[in-house]
Amino acid sequence: MQRNKFFFTEDPIKDDLSDSDNSEEPSEHDQLDEEEQGSDLGFEMSSDGDDPLADDFLQGSDEEEKGSDLDSDSDGSDIEGKSRAIEEAKAREEEEAEADVEGELQLNIKKEADEFRLLTKEELEEEAHRPPDLENLRRRIKEIVRVLSNFKSLRQEGATRKDYVQQLTMDLGSYYGYNDYLIGVLVEMFPVNELMELIEAFEKPRPICLRTNTLKTRRRDLAGVLLNRGVNLDPLSKWSKVGLVVYDSQVPIGATPEYMAGYYMLQSASSFLPVMALAPQEKEKIVDMAAAPGGKTTYIAALMKNSGV
Repeated sequence: MQRNKFFFTEDPIKDDLSDSDNSEEPSEHDQLDEEEQGSDLGFEMSSDGDDPLADDFLQGSDEEEKGSDLDSDSDGSDIEGKSRAIEEAKAREEEEAEADVEGELQLNIKKEADEFRLLTKEELEEEAHRPPDLENLRRRIKEIVRVLSNFKSLRQEGATRKDYVQQLTMDLGSYYGYNDYLIGVLVEMFPVNELMELIEAFEKPRPICLRTNTLKTRRRDLAGVLLNRGVNLDPLSKWSKVGLVVYDSQVPIGATPEYMAGYYMLQSASSFLPVMALAPQEKEKIVDMAAAPGGKTTYIAALMKNSGV
């Protein structure tokens, strides 16, 4: 009986040791539970924003991004502002340079206009013994025309209109090569502005015109042949059915086989008009009192179809 009692009795010393071991050294399972709880707490702290280090790190990254954006924007705006300032300064410099040039030109023109005066007899005699200065003559002609256009306010003191007209006549004859009689007649016929327009028109080269001999060919056929030879031409105008105007030619226009055969004649367009006004008819008798070299006479003969006298 005692033996059985001894068997079921627990050892108190062993129990104390086991209790102390359990209280001092936690089991591995307890350690894992604590670590999981700590990680959960850390995650909750980081998710709730309670961790100051995490907040500082995130805030610093946001500030750096904002600062970089501000720096890039400020750099771009600075570059645009500098380039705009450079362009504005350059534009101002160009405007000032143009204004200076215009001011100098106006000053020079005004100075020349104020200093212009008619030549004295001694100066005219001295100038007559020298070769003509065409640039000086042209400038003087312009100044005299300007003065005559507003004679009361621009005339030289003590000078009359006749003095300016005489000087203009002499200068026009010297510059354009007219004789005294012809330029004198033109000066008396036209006002000064119209006179200058007329003389300038006389200086333009007149176009080369051809008159088709309708007794031998048609204008269309003649134009086609001459175009093939390298002659650049067009019909003269609607008022003429026989005229051609030549712009340029690769061959001598007065030495082509067509010219030698009498298919056309070199004749100015103005020479067509008297014959067209006369309107000769077949078998009429016509006397040409100024037949030289005979362009109008041959045109009359073509219109009369070689009939009449």
